[in-house]
Amino acid sequence: MHLPTSLLSLLSLLLLKLPSSLAADNKPPPQPCTILSPSTGSYYDLRPLDLSLQQQTFKSKDSRPDSWHAKGYDYPANFTLNFCGPVIESLEDVDGIPSSRWKNVSAFYKTEKETIYSIGQSNSELVFRGRKLVLNYTGGSPCPDLDENGNPETLHLRTRKIIDDDDDSDNGKPHSKPKSKPPQRTKTTLLSLLCDRDPTLSTHPSLSFLGTPDHCIYIFEARSRYFCGGATSSLEPGSLGPGGVFGVIVAIALLAYLVGGCAYQRIVMRQRGWRQCPNYAVWMGLVGFVKVSCCVFFLVCCGREGGGEMEREGGVVARRMGLRGRSGSGGGVRLPDHWDD
Repeated sequence: MHLPTSLLSLLSLLLLKLPSSLAADNKPPPQPCTILSPSTGSYYDLRPLDLSLQQQTFKSKDSRPDSWHAKGYDYPANFTLNFCGPVIESLEDVDGIPSSRWKNVSAFYKTEKETIYSIGQSNSELVFRGRKLVLNYTGGSPCPDLDENGNPETLHLRTRKIIDDDDDSDNGKPHSKPKSKPPQRTKTTLLSLLCDRDPTLSTHPSLSFLGTPDHCIYIFEARSRYFCGGATSSLEPGSLGPGGVFGVIVAIALLAYLVGGCAYQRIVMRQRGWRQCPNYAVWMGLVGFVKVSCCVFFLVCCGREGGGEMEREGGVVARRMGLRGRSGSGGGVRLPDHWDD
């Protein structure tokens, strides 16, 4: 039996194609709420903090009954929000939000008069600004008009202003050309996600409300171990985990051993056929050892139940292994456990 002459070229082709196939950028887009750091290459996965995803995956009795909370302290309301998904509370009559978008609110607060204000719609796209991991929610309730002190104007003041404008127009003043109204700003949430490996934050994040400069942009700081970068998950499609990387290294080393060994045996040692495989004698000796071991094991287990033919085969095996036992009454070779001390 001879080794096909095209095997060497085939192995060389595989060795050359493997690194290029690994380097090819054919990976699918990343999963929602995950990101790779452009500076360190670390992998971030915030899906365990998405309560809406947990409700879809696990049973209701095992899931959290409400979303994550943050105290407002000097702000006259507390905040409720979720990461990368809508809050799990059932919301109704959200100020300035159509009913079709109530189920997509990711952050909100409720005033003492039970008025619900959205501060952002659902967003699962994480962003790196420098080395800072950020999550942003937009499209909340309309931002209020501010007075001279930077406080939201009340409905009474806005109504009074409209009445005064109407009175001026009725006093004989010419009507000015209506100005184009600027687009209405909506409330926005900015989440700064910081790494914190505190054991108390293993199951839930720590949320802190930092403030709002104009009652329109709400800034929060969140800390959790899930905001610490790690290796890419092996469950992610199109990605390699630690086991996959080790397998690739082993495959490349094996191909290099076969190709390099075959080339050396064929070109330098002038070997042909199967003898041009690297370490041919070692591999053939290993195969022979396994065959002889299986035969001896079979003889030891079965004894002499197989008759004279088995004993003759046992004698051949014993002679190959260099055993010198005493002949039995039947002319065969006695097994090692029948030898005299």
